[in-house]
Amino acid sequence: MSQTEDRVLIRRVLGGDPSAFDTLYKTHHPRVYATIARRVSDRDLIEDLVQTTFLRAFCSLKTYRGDAAFSTWLTQIALNAFKSHLRAQRVRQTWVHQTEDPELATGIDREPAPCENPEQAMQQKERRKLVIQGIRCLPARYRKAVWLRYIRDRSYEEITQALQVPTGTVKTWLCRGRRQLKGEFRKLGLQAV
Repeated sequence: MSQTEDRVLIRRVLGGDPSAFDTLYKTHHPRVYATIARRVSDRDLIEDLVQTTFLRAFCSLKTYRGDAAFSTWLTQIALNAFKSHLRAQRVRQTWVHQTEDPELATGIDREPAPCENPEQAMQQKERRKLVIQGIRCLPARYRKAVWLRYIRDRSYEEITQALQVPTGTVKTWLCRGRRQLKGEFRKLGLQAV
């Protein structure tokens, strides 16, 4: 499609013709898809970023001045969408690392629920401390999965997203982590309450 045809379609879109944007979308979709696919391997993420690109383009169409070809302008929007995704991913990973990692967690020595007597409260607090120490001794992948599931009470889906591994892997890590913890607790003479 020529720049002239793109400009005609853009004017039609700005005039309220939704079919004109459909034509722009169908024409430029392969290029935008290829631009993002060179940087991302996950098909779902590619499609999300393509949709984000076209949504941003539609919302910003009034600002298109025509100094560059529409395809160039659209490619720049796609690259910016990709960069925004990377920044957001880094922020999420940093946040998860700082708030969910048992090595960095704070406030783990919270007071246990009130018990009938101080001896039970002390035993409960000591047991909790041993459990957290046991979790900290697990290999990193098991530790994070166990921490998220049993300390932070996250669902399998949330753990899968946080650790960026398949659900089956999360279940395997949890099973192996529990098995290792059970062995450690047995050595210490602890039993499940």
